[in-house]
Amino acid sequence: MSMGITNLGGTLLRIAQTAPAASGKGGVAAAAGGEAKSGGTGAFVEQLLIFGAIFLVFWLLILRPQQKKAKEHTGFLETLKIGTKVVTSSGIYGTITALEDKAVKLEIAPKVVIKVLKSQVAGVEGDAVDAVASAGAR
Repeated sequence: MSMGITNLGGTLLRIAQTAPAASGKGGVAAAAGGEAKSGGTGAFVEQLLIFGAIFLVFWLLILRPQQKKAKEHTGFLETLKIGTKVVTSSGIYGTITALEDKAVKLEIAPKVVIKVLKSQVAGVEGDAVDAVASAGAR
């Protein structure tokens, strides 16, 4: 018995050739079928490992730092107090005059108070340049 290898469309196919005197009805077909199953499973596992590695790199480089930064920002928002001078992510400077569940009232000029979302407070006024830059990156 001899084996030939043929390349069709980028896929290697093994073609079994037998002598006319070979005995057994499905011996060659069974052997060829067994090889195809094990090769297909190995390729699937290899692709699964590659996708897993890609996801791991994606998570380490992108998702994890983003989640860490979001957690820090949430912690910062919980520490806000009335009278703190802050800057919003749009660059508006003001002093906190009132705190609500999801909003903050800022005094941006004498007797001028605006209401903004608490999540849009980027940082304290002293760190304004860094706060607005990091808020723009989100």
